[in-house]
Amino acid sequence: MKRIFCYIFAAFAAVAVASCGHSHDGHSHEAHSHDAACDGHSHDGHSHEAHSHDAACDGHSHDDHSHDGHSHEADAHKGENSSILHFAKEQQQKIDFAIEKVQSSDFNGAVKVAARVASAPSNLTTIIATNAGRLHYVGNIVEGKSVSAGESLFSLDGSNVTENDAAVKFAEAESNYTVAKADYERKVALFKDNIVSQKELQAAEAALRQAEAHYYSMKNHFSNGKMVLKAPMGGYISTLFVENGDYVAAGTAVAAVQRGGEVNIEAELPVRYAAALTNISAANIELSDGTIYSLDDVQGRVVAVGRAANDCSMIPVTVSAKLDAVVPGSIVTLHLAMSLKQGDTRLVVPRTALIEEMGVFYVFVHKGGDAFEKREVRIGATDGKYTQIIKGLHKGESVVAKGAISLKLSQGAAALDPHAGHVH
Repeated sequence: MKRIFCYIFAAFAAVAVASCGHSHDGHSHEAHSHDAACDGHSHDGHSHEAHSHDAACDGHSHDDHSHDGHSHEADAHKGENSSILHFAKEQQQKIDFAIEKVQSSDFNGAVKVAARVASAPSNLTTIIATNAGRLHYVGNIVEGKSVSAGESLFSLDGSNVTENDAAVKFAEAESNYTVAKADYERKVALFKDNIVSQKELQAAEAALRQAEAHYYSMKNHFSNGKMVLKAPMGGYISTLFVENGDYVAAGTAVAAVQRGGEVNIEAELPVRYAAALTNISAANIELSDGTIYSLDDVQGRVVAVGRAANDCSMIPVTVSAKLDAVVPGSIVTLHLAMSLKQGDTRLVVPRTALIEEMGVFYVFVHKGGDAFEKREVRIGATDGKYTQIIKGLHKGESVVAKGAISLKLSQGAAALDPHAGHVH
């Protein structure tokens, strides 16, 4: 009885193994039942070579059917050209899109350093108290306020000061001018009668000119018994050194007035760059929003490179630029590019042409018309505006310099398009 049970169990196991090892995803099992086949024959006398599953598969050829009108032959053709993308002219015109030829450059990398923006000396001046007294603001004086050249900003009241009283000084200047003028006019009349010499007349004239200059200088800055301090140039008040109502001595710095225009961009580099700094070929300025300007863009130039290290073992570098997009005191990034040996060049592309995916860089190469090839490249040094291409491009090819991100996004949209492919 046990032996009969074992035979039955073995038969069921054999049928189960045969069923599990025979699976077709592409055709119906209703027309090819393994249960019927097992019931009608013995596996001992049945050759599996004569029962080839390849024959069953041959009866279900993918070449003989299509899925929604999309053949596998078309899929194979698309796979061969998967790196080619199409970006219509209409789409290009809707965005900031540009194509540039691959260029050659002699720059040999760049040093990237944080730099501070400072006003050029010609655009910064300090207002100085001309005499002692209590300082008062004229109107609403605050830092950042725009001022015009000659505008009254402060007054100095020296009425409670026994020494250097502005009112007393003005009275003395006026008196000296009146006396000098009368003396000169008298000597002119005496000179005509040959009573005084020409030398005496010239001395009287010189005294008059000096007294006159002093008097009118004070008169232009004197009002209602107080000295008035005016803006020496148009611009804005960058710094207030004295509070309203404070006492100041003659020569005290009261405020700084600054105007736009040229700025200095000041950086410091470690001494290990001393040799490289003697070979600066260009400089690019990168703002906090990512915008990059070359020196040509902002009428800039390298003003000075330090010849010695400072107390912190740093070498100062100063670049000037006419850049209204920055304000003194702000921080920018300075890319100082170095030159290769004379005659050596390397291929470069705009930094905006590069697309990064998982640490790998790509560019879109223009193949003509609206066709673009997504191509992997190996990059080298960058000066902030252009990046060296070590491998992947050839001189004379054209790449997407602006709009590469939009082209990449259109690639993703095409991948999601149900008409771009099919799923089994």
